[in-house]
Amino acid sequence: MSTQAKVVLVGAGHAHLHVVAHADALAEAGASVTLVDPGTFWYSGRATGMLGGRFAPEDDQIDPRAVVENHGGAFVAGHVETVDRERQRLHLADGQTLAYDWLSFNVGSGVNSSAIDGCTAEANCWPVKPIANLASLRATLSQAFVAGDAPPVAVIGGGNTGCEIAANIAALARRHAPTGTRPAIPLLQSGETLAPSLPSGARKRLAEKLTALGIEIQYNRRVTERRDGELICDDGQRIAAAHVVIATGLVAPPWLANLDLAFDDGLVVDDTLRSVDDPQVFAVGDCAHIRGHALARLGVFGVRQAPVLLANLRASLRGQTLDRYDPQSKWLSILDLGDGTGLATRGQRWWLGRTSVWLKHWLDRRFIESYRVS
Repeated sequence: MSTQAKVVLVGAGHAHLHVVAHADALAEAGASVTLVDPGTFWYSGRATGMLGGRFAPEDDQIDPRAVVENHGGAFVAGHVETVDRERQRLHLADGQTLAYDWLSFNVGSGVNSSAIDGCTAEANCWPVKPIANLASLRATLSQAFVAGDAPPVAVIGGGNTGCEIAANIAALARRHAPTGTRPAIPLLQSGETLAPSLPSGARKRLAEKLTALGIEIQYNRRVTERRDGELICDDGQRIAAAHVVIATGLVAPPWLANLDLAFDDGLVVDDTLRSVDDPQVFAVGDCAHIRGHALARLGVFGVRQAPVLLANLRASLRGQTLDRYDPQSKWLSILDLGDGTGLATRGQRWWLGRTSVWLKHWLDRRFIESYRVS
């Protein structure tokens, strides 16, 4: 009988891709590695460029099965339904059961579209996650634009993601619509400030840029309902929209709250990335809430957590002291504005121009190619 420990990774997020690409390190420590995921990893950093037509959908994808199997691990296609922590078993939606000794979650985040009455039941409401939604939206809008139609597309949420989405819908229209045919693209922000996480100068410049791209920014628009091809706001204002993109902020997958583990819009972990309730369970990326930290849901944090998770899984197997993750206070963020320019920020420093988007495309390409299996 094999005494090999079982490390099971749920979700092919940024951090887990790094772990499975170093599965040999865990094998040296006496463990097998199994990745459980529905199938395709969509890279969030390139999602808006894909929506705008700069990249093909396949250029935004990584095959997690190929990555894990190429490094000696196993892949199981499926969704986790329940976790029996007492017996250390995962139960999948298709009836499979997997045993584990150490378990880690990196299942990303989603959008709470149910906050807008009528959106969850309508095909033309598009939450920004899962990213496959944006590929479907691109195909739908491209077909309409090529046919000479210009359906109005409303973007709900004026944060960084909403701004980038609106800019790239405009870019898609420029690529495919006949000359002079442009859709109305209202960008609806619930507050008085566009992209509030950005430096004030960058916000002002971004608003000017979006307006020049034909996007109508509307402030203090709190959308409550979707009905009969319109959006209805809390003040009674009605906004025509054939399609609605929901970019109102990301939340952890709600099913994680049913695992009998501490949950606060994410599985609560300490600074070793280990659950505060179960030393055999880790969580990273958007689906984790690191106690004492309020982190934005950005891929950069998952990337930085990756080597810490790998080191701590290895240390756990060997009974060694775990490393601690210290979140960075500043990070590089670049918005692709779809017209060959990008808005780069790091702390209070910012730059809008072609060099910014060139750097973004180079960094994104390097990340994706690092996990491509030839």
